[in-house]
Amino acid sequence: MNANDATLRNLARKATFVDRVQMVGKVPLFSFVEINPTELCNRACVFCPRVDDAIYPNQRLHMSVELARKIAADLKDLAYEGTVHICGFGEPLLHPKIIDLVRAFGEFRVELTTNGDRLTASMVRDLTAAGCDYICVSMYDGPSQIEHFEAIFAEAGSSEFILRDRWQPEEENFGLSHLTNRAGTINVGEQRPIDATRPCWYAGYQLMLDWNGDVLLCPQDWHKVVRFGSAAHEHLLDIWTSPAMRKRRMQLLRSREGLSPCGGCNSDGCKHGVEHAAAWQAR
Repeated sequence: MNANDATLRNLARKATFVDRVQMVGKVPLFSFVEINPTELCNRACVFCPRVDDAIYPNQRLHMSVELARKIAADLKDLAYEGTVHICGFGEPLLHPKIIDLVRAFGEFRVELTTNGDRLTASMVRDLTAAGCDYICVSMYDGPSQIEHFEAIFAEAGSSEFILRDRWQPEEENFGLSHLTNRAGTINVGEQRPIDATRPCWYAGYQLMLDWNGDVLLCPQDWHKVVRFGSAAHEHLLDIWTSPAMRKRRMQLLRSREGLSPCGGCNSDGCKHGVEHAAAWQAR
């Protein structure tokens, strides 16, 4: 199935900054830090593990602003040139201090993905003032939402946004480029076959941070099978260059075979990160 235009445009847009390699000494640094700000979501999409509370229940767990500031301090130490993406496994606008959380990362490029249910022109202005550079809205209810959100951003005086139509039918993958099984967590719709011989580049360019600071394998690992350390207690660079993360990264540059949960994951894994993969392989 073909992705809708907005999804393709968003992938192309992200490639312009995600696929830039910043070196710290001889180490290719991550270019995309994803923050899971909260374990709450007000929706339960059929293609998401949250559709079943037994798989992924709602929990009132939020990243503290203090932890966000510590992470930001680590990034500042590295003269980080990449993007901080506030999205993760929940709905960011349900975080009770989302403006303060964004502000903690305000000196970096910040993007936020939301379902838009709590988005207002006032909130767009507050997010922008706090340092949010771009907002991605995933729309689930139908075409009428386009006019609704365009009016919100117009009132806020912002053009830094993209609207993605996720109301599409199952035959069109709900508007996603491809459905994934979230590293073996769910199985819905027309899933691509699992090919464990494929490489995966997530661990070469992305750092995935859970609400409590745990560094996770990637955004597909909803069961959080693999954890590499804690940003609450360790410097990000120490985790990024740790033996465990280096080993998994180099394994995934070759294939996913024999790795949990990677061997059962059907995510593409190579939409971004080609330059990072080359940099790691050249070491």
